[in-house]
Amino acid sequence: MDYDYDNKSNMNCNVDGVIPVAFAVPSTTAPDYDPSANAPNYNPSFTAPNYNPSSATPNYNTSPLRNPSVGQFQSAPSYRVAPGQLGSEPSFKIPPATSMINTDGTLDENQIKQLKSQGYTLGLAKSLGQNNVTFPLRFWIVDNSGSMQNTDGCQMITSNSQAKVRMATCTRWKEIQDTVDYHVQMAGLLKAPTKFRLLNDPGAGVGPQEFGIADKGEAMIRNDMQVAKTTMTKATPMGVTPLAVHIYDIREQIVLIRPQLHAEGRKVAIVLATDGLPTNEYGIGGDREQNEFIDAMRTLEGLPVWIVIRLCTNDNKVVEFYNDLDAQLELSIEVLDDYSGEAQEVYEKNPWLNYTLPLHRMREGGFQNRLFDLLDERAFTRGELRDFCVLMFGADRFDGVPGSEADFLGFLKAVSNMLKKEKSQWNPIKQQVLPLVDVKKMNKIYGDGSCSIM
Repeated sequence: MDYDYDNKSNMNCNVDGVIPVAFAVPSTTAPDYDPSANAPNYNPSFTAPNYNPSSATPNYNTSPLRNPSVGQFQSAPSYRVAPGQLGSEPSFKIPPATSMINTDGTLDENQIKQLKSQGYTLGLAKSLGQNNVTFPLRFWIVDNSGSMQNTDGCQMITSNSQAKVRMATCTRWKEIQDTVDYHVQMAGLLKAPTKFRLLNDPGAGVGPQEFGIADKGEAMIRNDMQVAKTTMTKATPMGVTPLAVHIYDIREQIVLIRPQLHAEGRKVAIVLATDGLPTNEYGIGGDREQNEFIDAMRTLEGLPVWIVIRLCTNDNKVVEFYNDLDAQLELSIEVLDDYSGEAQEVYEKNPWLNYTLPLHRMREGGFQNRLFDLLDERAFTRGELRDFCVLMFGADRFDGVPGSEADFLGFLKAVSNMLKKEKSQWNPIKQQVLPLVDVKKMNKIYGDGSCSIM
């Protein structure tokens, strides 16, 4: 494929008319985060509707990366967090479904508006809300090891209208910085409790090794985002890839809340964003260290978790290692490449679909749906094709629409009419703005290809 790559030397320059994807999160009076200062001030009068601070405020007393005084950050320790270091209580509590979003996952008007401005259909936006009920917590392990300085990363730059996505070469660290920034904003917009932890301590003058979004109540979300932005902006790649110890630590935290998760039928998403093979704390890697990581992952078996491995490299050895995990572990795992790579894989299996940026960001952020898992694995059946369209456009728009098995042409005509009410979006394969789905290609693949559907 031909992509619109920029010269690496221009990566830090402003591009007129082109901005990174950003969400407008309701503002509070929280000041800019200063990692050298004491607890940040915030406006206690900014309280979310139906938010009860006493019922949703986490307990930070046992967090290895946070001072016992709530809201006061300290210099994070090194990554050597031994299993069992946590106390008898997790460093957070699962917020009641009613404390942040409605029990059925209904988003408010502002959230829907913001998501639609980023290219999400109403169906996808509603699905995100429902997914947040099922997944009340997310953990991100962010690789900030020295190899992230390599310059084979891909930065996504979107136009103001979201109509075009340009791919620009950059460091792997810049790629992951942009990825984390996006999901920090998404967590803030959706008020979805999310914990980010860096593999290596970024340093006392940079920020905490672990920071959370929406895990301390809505009044602190704006400040949470400032902490995250400052930390990720100031942090530089350094150190090694001690993945196993972080997996063990996250496992302990999940085990402590497992009874509640099982009782409520909820899960935790774990996103591992990395570019390399596991090492020990001294940077030594090999079969032993890889097996130790696999053993650590195996301890997650039986827990209510969904795992996404977001790779920031095209190194064949690294890609093969993580792709093979699925066969070795009894876990639900999704291994993702960057946007361009995933778009190509999806196109090879389901070429009728415009793999838009929102679809990729949903998968990247831990959205779980059987159809999303199949996108790059095999061609959809007729029934799955309809189910995916219901997910994308919204179930309410399919009232009275013929089934794709019984009346495929009638189904296609209905989808064609729905597309007229949706904005076309950037297609990373065709490199132009196109409809969300190609109904003609659908007809060619699933129908007889001879009837007019327009």
